[in-house]
Amino acid sequence: MDDAELKRRLWEGFAGLQTLLGSSAKNGFVIRREGLLASIVPSAPDSPALNAAVALDPSAAPRYLEELEVRYGDAGVRRWAVWVDGAAREVTSELRHANMAIASASPGMGAVLSDLKIDLSTANPRPNANLQVVGRVNDLAYGNVDSRLERTLNTLEEGTLRGYKADLNGAPASVALALHHGQDCGVSFVATVPQARRHGLATQVMRSALADAQRQQLTTITLQATELGERLYQQLGLRRLSPMELWERRR
Repeated sequence: MDDAELKRRLWEGFAGLQTLLGSSAKNGFVIRREGLLASIVPSAPDSPALNAAVALDPSAAPRYLEELEVRYGDAGVRRWAVWVDGAAREVTSELRHANMAIASASPGMGAVLSDLKIDLSTANPRPNANLQVVGRVNDLAYGNVDSRLERTLNTLEEGTLRGYKADLNGAPASVALALHHGQDCGVSFVATVPQARRHGLATQVMRSALADAQRQQLTTITLQATELGERLYQQLGLRRLSPMELWERRR
């Protein structure tokens, strides 16, 4: 499988997660356009994490900027953003000229499962964490005192996403979520509480996600990496596919 197909699966899974989170939030809804999906959440007007569009086709981002500005404005949203492939330099230049500002950038990564040289025979191949636990551990990992991620994930129905955890001293300490879409396992919300880092727990959690994907006969894994996580994913055999950039508009 070539990188173009892996990248397509990466962005489709990412868009699927974005629309799941947006549509499940209070008063949230999704707009769908050719090459672009966007979630609009009036109840979280200052959250570009929830109020964001994902450009499956990078050229769709500047094409729909004017409509997005109107739709987010009508919903009372003050901060919104667009996810786009940073390799599309002409597109990002257009976004910059449209007074969008880059807010974050991180590598999208992926791999064909059969290419990974990992023994998963001892990994737990089934989900073992609910969404509340995954959200709580993420909030602890990122220092969110307002429990924003726990509250966000609590709006989803259990089973929509597959959760995995590893414990330290009897308490959940490292977690991840997976969205199975088509033949791909899209991993997200990977986090470890600060005091439990460097104990191999994130590796344990990722092995569970991989074993579950294998059990479900999926063929690929994709994810958006953080600076902390990229080395782990490289060790597991994932490779960079696309720079994923978040371009923000503030009212």
